[in-house]
Amino acid sequence: MNRRGRLVVIIAGVVAGVVATALVAFVLNRPTISTKDVGFSVRDSTSITVGMDVVVPAGLRGRCGIQALDERFTVVGYTEIDVDDTGAVARQVELRTTSLAVSGGVDRCWTVP
Repeated sequence: MNRRGRLVVIIAGVVAGVVATALVAFVLNRPTISTKDVGFSVRDSTSITVGMDVVVPAGLRGRCGIQALDERFTVVGYTEIDVDDTGAVARQVELRTTSLAVSGGVDRCWTVP
């Protein structure tokens, strides 16, 4: 490869590095929904109540998946709830289960348009 070709490759590499760094910085600085599991209560073999605190940044709306697990960590109940930017909110969510649950909590949350 001649000198000009090497220069083009070096410049292309630097540009790609700058773009990748900017993309990572953008993704890491996005506001996110934060949650904290605060407990659960097994009601019977067909339902569980999960307690959670959720904080949604101003101007965002989101959805959270809440799951119930059995003793083998198999999902036996799942539901999704909508959350909005009302500040820090404590929520109690009741889930129907296919068998006896031994724990429950937030699986994940994501923003929605």
